[in-house]
Amino acid sequence: FQAEDGIRDHCVTGVQTCALPISASTDPVPEPAHDGVIFALLGAASLTAAIALFALRHHRRLMDRFAKTEAIALRRQQELQMERELSELKSRFVSMVSHEFRTPLGITMSAIELLRHHNDILPEDKRKELFEDIFGSTRHMAGLMEQVLLLGRVEAGKLAFRPAPVDLRVLCDKLIDESLSSTNRRCSIHFKFELGEAQANADEALLRHMFSNLLSNAVKYSPSGAAVEFEARREGQNAVFTIRDHGIGIPNEDLPKLYQAFHRASNVGETQGTGLGLVIVKRCIDLHGGTIDVQSTPGAGSAFTVRLPLFNSPRTS
Repeated sequence: FQAEDGIRDHCVTGVQTCALPISASTDPVPEPAHDGVIFALLGAASLTAAIALFALRHHRRLMDRFAKTEAIALRRQQELQMERELSELKSRFVSMVSHEFRTPLGITMSAIELLRHHNDILPEDKRKELFEDIFGSTRHMAGLMEQVLLLGRVEAGKLAFRPAPVDLRVLCDKLIDESLSSTNRRCSIHFKFELGEAQANADEALLRHMFSNLLSNAVKYSPSGAAVEFEARREGQNAVFTIRDHGIGIPNEDLPKLYQAFHRASNVGETQGTGLGLVIVKRCIDLHGGTIDVQSTPGAGSAFTVRLPLFNSPRTS
């Protein structure tokens, strides 16, 4: 309304100016209407800028809150996933312990009861058989506990890597003899050594864990009397070991989970096992800076190939 009054006043002033003589004063006439319009536009622009600035700050606050909320949700999701994995791991561990310890404990208790109550009337060969059962069951349980404790040391980063010169031929021969003895020569092991006489640098204890587990699995999952093949050859600075069996093989769907703790293939049936052997093998290979590959066909067998850089300069812990 103020602007309209200014425009009206300007029009009246203009009419009056036209009626004056030409010799009248030519001083400029003030234009209050224009100033009012400008002030109004400036005021509107300032208000718009203030609203826009407020909206921008509010938007930034909303974005910050959204980012924080999203980060919290993601962290919570990760925590839930870890909890699920831990719960599944505990379930597998309990299942493994209850299953793998029940049988040897039952055998031991049965043998001890017979010896306690009937030792005087039992023939010598029967007593010897019972003692062998007790010894075998006890050794089996001790092996289970050793694997669990070893895995705990590995996962805690407490398994040291101590490379030293190793005679691979002598070590492999010892491991083959130990495997044949522990499995009562259930399967023959054909060994082919092509590493030559070069000096290797490795952690002998870790090599024992690797190959004893791989040989044990090869025999365990093969039919009685089937041959297991163990090859050692050199490729450049690497020692390449292949252990091949002709047993039950590994289903394709189990291959991605092969090195997860307590996981066992779906086709193992009643065959005893902890699901820890290959996990320990993989960790020992990692400490050496090596790799492991597997090729398997269900019903036809499996081949594990381990490559270790044993002929480089000695690696440190």
